[in-house]
Amino acid sequence: MLLFHYPYTLRLVIDQTFETTMTWPVKIIKISCIFFGTASLATALFILFDDTYFNTSFKIDAELAAKFGDFFGGFIGTIFTIFSVILLIYTIISQNLEGSKNGVCDRFFKMIDYHNENVRNIRIPSIETSKIDIIEEGRRAFVVYKIQLKRLLQAVEEIDKELAANLTDAQKIDIAYMCFYYGLSDTWIDFISQKISFHPGGVVIASMMLDKVNACTTYKLGRTNQTDLSSYFRNMYNAIKLIDNDKHLSKSEKIDLIKIYRAQLSNPELYILFFNLISRFGSKWNQKGYVEKYELLTNLPVAYCDGYDPKKYFSMNFEEDEIEPWAN
Repeated sequence: MLLFHYPYTLRLVIDQTFETTMTWPVKIIKISCIFFGTASLATALFILFDDTYFNTSFKIDAELAAKFGDFFGGFIGTIFTIFSVILLIYTIISQNLEGSKNGVCDRFFKMIDYHNENVRNIRIPSIETSKIDIIEEGRRAFVVYKIQLKRLLQAVEEIDKELAANLTDAQKIDIAYMCFYYGLSDTWIDFISQKISFHPGGVVIASMMLDKVNACTTYKLGRTNQTDLSSYFRNMYNAIKLIDNDKHLSKSEKIDLIKIYRAQLSNPELYILFFNLISRFGSKWNQKGYVEKYELLTNLPVAYCDGYDPKKYFSMNFEEDEIEPWAN
């Protein structure tokens, strides 16, 4: 059974209904323009070629021409005037819609620029204690994050077996991610204990996690990462929310824009994003259906997550699903 699937489906139905409600007046005006334009042209041709006014001679009947001009100008002119007014209204509305779309897109691309600038500005020391003087920058920092989180997940697995706590995968991920995000230290243990206290044996697990972190001399596993990652994920969430909440962008336009954002993410970034989404931090993402709706993890290699299968949590197409038909 896939987690978060029902809220996503419900959200999708609501979004489609809302989108239809917002666009029907524009569609009516567009149809009216087509109708009046076609009617005006057909009526003009019908009158112009009517036997009363149309002949093949080169003689012009001045009186008939004058009557024709008055009739054509009064009747057909009125129809074309109505058509012009409707066309003007449609043009104004279309320009306003395009202006609104362009404004949203401009803000969205600025948020993508901020994302890339944010990543470039990340500078963290190597997690290996023997290489503490080495500074990892940009996307390389996410490789370091990946190593730290992987080691913390392994520590939670060991503690789960030692305590026979029978934690679910989601609980293990949440505990490890809390330690990864907020950090673990002797002065910080009360905070972490409170954060994971609602898990079975949470307080004991927090203490045992601290012991394992302190006992590990090869890696600095207790290092906090919230300073850089807090702004990183908030900007990502708000960028997706900006597009998803817009009333004027079509569903396909929204998907195409999010694809552009998705293309900025490296595999180590997707790794951290996946565990962020499974932890408690992913609640609002999943409630709004962003992950599946925009297939945020589609480029994540499925076997990349250290034994945790993204397909168990999210119903979407993964890039690796194309390997089987390609191999055949």
